[in-house]
Amino acid sequence: MDKLKKWLDLAQQYQSDQFWKQIFDEKNGKIIENNATASNPFTAAQEYIPKCDLYESMDELILEVEIPGLKKEDIQISINHQILTITGEFKSFKTNYKYFLKERANRKFKKELTLPFPILLNSTRSELSSGILMIKMQINRDEIENVPIYFDNPTSE
Repeated sequence: MDKLKKWLDLAQQYQSDQFWKQIFDEKNGKIIENNATASNPFTAAQEYIPKCDLYESMDELILEVEIPGLKKEDIQISINHQILTITGEFKSFKTNYKYFLKERANRKFKKELTLPFPILLNSTRSELSSGILMIKMQINRDEIENVPIYFDNPTSE
């Protein structure tokens, strides 16, 4: 009987208006996308798509991005003031088919990363292989500035 009561309580939570207001923006029916809803499982997953690794090798920054099933025509890459932006769209829905299971969502994504160093835009190159987008960016060491640190000299009296 206790298990049935717990199940009914959980079922009522999903039927409440408050639950659905948390998931959907009432004004336009879109999923809410802000940090205040990070506990929401629908929006929390969006932060991690696509997953990336950024590392330094020699004088290059290398970014590897998981984008299975996408072609180069489905992806846009831009860099502006050390902010690298990757946008694209996963298109998995096929019309005129009867789905029995549909776990892969049609969705647009936008991933923004702050690069740790300035780069030389003209030498940036990318390649797509086996669902991994690799972007290689030459670090612009001339643009890295060291800030001098001065110490106050105590005056002797």
